[in-house]
Amino acid sequence: MIYDVIGMLYQTLPLTLGGLIFVALHLVLRRTRAGSHCLLLPAVAWFLAALDEWYMNTYQPQMNIRIDMLPFLALMAVTTPVGILLAALGKRSTR
Repeated sequence: MIYDVIGMLYQTLPLTLGGLIFVALHLVLRRTRAGSHCLLLPAVAWFLAALDEWYMNTYQPQMNIRIDMLPFLALMAVTTPVGILLAALGKRSTR
């Protein structure tokens, strides 16, 4: 069951939308939170995963075993909670 959810979410469009959400959160919070730049780290990880998925679907669609997505899943699994925590625990801006 968990593999179906990962397979459904690990597609180009959901990964790109996830990256865009983190960029939008950064833009919204940059005036009030000093640590909002930490949200750009998960955005980069999600965009890299989307780029990898697009490349694999475009240039190597015959691939059945997707060992290439494991480093990107690990990168996303680490940077997403860390980026959110650093942004949430960051000091408020005095502007």
